[in-house]
Amino acid sequence: MKTLEATSIQPAAPTQPWKVPGFTSTLIAVAAAFAAFSLMLPVIPLAVIASGQSDALAGATTATFMAITVLTQICTSRLIHAFGYRAVMIVAALLLGLPSLWYAVSLDPASVLIVAAIRGIGFGSLCVAQYALIGEIVPAGMLGKASGLLGVAVGASQMVALPAGLLLVNAGYSFDVVFFIGGGIALIAAFMAVAIPNVESDASSSDAAGNDEAGVAINDPAWRRAELKYERRQRIIHSKVVQKAKFAIPAKPRAKISARIHRRPRPHGLIVTVVPALALASVSMGYGAVSSFLPASVRDIDPARGAALAGIMLSIVGAAQMIFRFFAGMLADKLNRPGTTMIPGLILSALGLAGLVAVLALGWPLATLICAAILFGAGFGLVQNEALLEMFLRVPREKIGQASTIWNAAFDSGTGVGAIILGMVAAHAGYAMAFAGGTVLVAIGFIAELTDRGVQRRHRARRVAASVAD
Repeated sequence: MKTLEATSIQPAAPTQPWKVPGFTSTLIAVAAAFAAFSLMLPVIPLAVIASGQSDALAGATTATFMAITVLTQICTSRLIHAFGYRAVMIVAALLLGLPSLWYAVSLDPASVLIVAAIRGIGFGSLCVAQYALIGEIVPAGMLGKASGLLGVAVGASQMVALPAGLLLVNAGYSFDVVFFIGGGIALIAAFMAVAIPNVESDASSSDAAGNDEAGVAINDPAWRRAELKYERRQRIIHSKVVQKAKFAIPAKPRAKISARIHRRPRPHGLIVTVVPALALASVSMGYGAVSSFLPASVRDIDPARGAALAGIMLSIVGAAQMIFRFFAGMLADKLNRPGTTMIPGLILSALGLAGLVAVLALGWPLATLICAAILFGAGFGLVQNEALLEMFLRVPREKIGQASTIWNAAFDSGTGVGAIILGMVAAHAGYAMAFAGGTVLVAIGFIAELTDRGVQRRHRARRVAASVAD
């Protein structure tokens, strides 16, 4: 008599990012957080001025919020390791939303700045936790598409929420209504955080070990597994049998096969994130100039239609960012490597800024501004996604939170520093020179990226030679 043995049926692995447990909840939380931030970003300074306070205080609210956001991002990875993603995201969402209700009670200087600082803590923590969680829960083969969808969520929420707050005020609603709506939207992020998986750090889960086909522990950092497979593949490629056989393959197919060998993650700690962070920060500085001075520069050219045209251009920049960030993620997954569109992204960003200079300094037609906005937004979107993917795939898994911190800090601090530095240039030499300075900054990021790739090619050649010699 035969007996039936019980067999465990493993659930099928997810084939799309939205099928990964917790991804959809995280995506909604991201959209809610950025919607709450964007809705009140232009309204709070306006409310401060309308209450009789100074323009300086109105500007200080935004400056305080962004400064505390960046400082908080530096500390968030430690909080995640100590308390987990779920707890950090819930508390951060509450800090982003609930304090904004105090604006309905008082807009005195102390209240305005204290609330801005508290909300900055919440927003900074939430940004780092959300981006890092995507890197934790999504398999590497779908990380590009997941990052692109994250960009779509951020871009779409900002495109809707940024004008929505001002539209509500212009429609006759009080500032308090906007504050309550913004606080409520932030609470959606807190509610969705309850549904996310409470991912454990690698350090706490290292006991449950298994081995893959290469004999490396499955819970080892992703770069270690990729490194061993890379070295094994190189030994096969450079073996005598393959060297003799490959000449029987025509040149064009052989070139396609060679193109599939991609850069591998690098086991050198967080220093491997410096170049992607520099590339992102260089374009973010240019974005700081675009977002701060584009409306004023266009009004100088066309006082009658300048405001409307500037608004259209900023919307185009945002839409292009969203579309091309998603495209970069899809391409990275298809090619199974990040970084393919980093160089084109930097070139497009520089061309967009150069187009603004051409209109302002050389008198090119205003239609050129639309082309410049598309180019800059497209380049910025490509660089955002490629920088995030390169950071996530270059570091050990337990350092994903720190890589997320570096990405967010490079983005936010680059935008703020660019607005300040290029604002000083604009004050002394005009808007055209400010955008020209932004072009130079992007060129610095471009040179750094090219240099990094050259260094890594030489390093890879030495590693291959050493593995073949062994």
